[in-house]
Amino acid sequence: MESTKTYNTTKGLITSAPVPAQTRTYKPIAHSQLIDLTLNGIEKAGFKLDKETYSAAKDGQIANGRFSISNVADSEMQLQIGWQNSYNKSLTLKFAIGSKIIVCSNGMVSGEYGAFKKKHVGEIQSFTPQAIGDYIKGAGEVFTIMQEQREAMKQIEITKRTKAELIGRMMIEEQFICSTQLNIITKELTNPTHDYGAKDSLWELYNYTTFAMKELHPSLSMENHIQAHKFFNNYAQPVGAVKVEEAMFSQISIF
Repeated sequence: MESTKTYNTTKGLITSAPVPAQTRTYKPIAHSQLIDLTLNGIEKAGFKLDKETYSAAKDGQIANGRFSISNVADSEMQLQIGWQNSYNKSLTLKFAIGSKIIVCSNGMVSGEYGAFKKKHVGEIQSFTPQAIGDYIKGAGEVFTIMQEQREAMKQIEITKRTKAELIGRMMIEEQFICSTQLNIITKELTNPTHDYGAKDSLWELYNYTTFAMKELHPSLSMENHIQAHKFFNNYAQPVGAVKVEEAMFSQISIF
C-alpha cells in the first residue's frame, strides 16, 4: 500500500515519468505540456504565480498540479488553478479553477465554472491547449463567483444535528468522504485546527471537510473536492435561487 508521504512530489519527478506511446484508442498529454500550458496561460492573463505544487502516485503515472495566484486574492483565499492527468488510462484529464484558503491551505474547487474533463481520445491534443488558455483568461470571474459562494455559506448557521446529517450524507449518499475523513472532521468539530471566522456555519463545516481531504490519493483528490464544493454550494444555493451567469463558459465547457 502506498504511503501518503509519497503523494507530494516535485516537478522533476512527474516530468521524468515516461510518456506512453500514442495508439488508435489512446492519445496522451504529457505532464510537462500541461505545466507549460498552465504557466503560459497564467503569464498571458497577467496573473502572478505564487506557488506551484505537485502530487503523484504510481511513479508519476497519475499526477496533479496546483498553481496559486498572488494577485487574485483577498484576506482569506487566493485563486488556484489545477489539473489532474494520467498515463495509465485510469483517469480522464481534468482541469479546474478553484481557490486556496490561506489560513490552512485547504482547496476549494469548482466543477461548474472554468472546468473541463476529457478522455484521452479524439481531439484532446488540440482541444486542451485552447481550453486551458481560455479558462485561465476567465479565472478572475470564477474567483469572484467563489467569493460570493463563500459569503453565502458564512451566512448559513447550522445546528449540531444539521452537521451530523450533512456529514452522514457526504459519507453514505455522496460517498466523497470515508471513515478516515469522518474521524478528522469529528476531531475538528471538537477541537478546530484553524479559525475560519464563521463559527457554526456551513462555511466552517465545508472547511473541516476539505481539511480532512488533504491526504486523499491523487486519483481521488480533484474529483472529490469538486463533489464537496457542489454539495455545499447546492445546500447554500437551493434549486430556484438566482445563479451567477454561466454563459461565458458555455462555448467550451464539456461537463
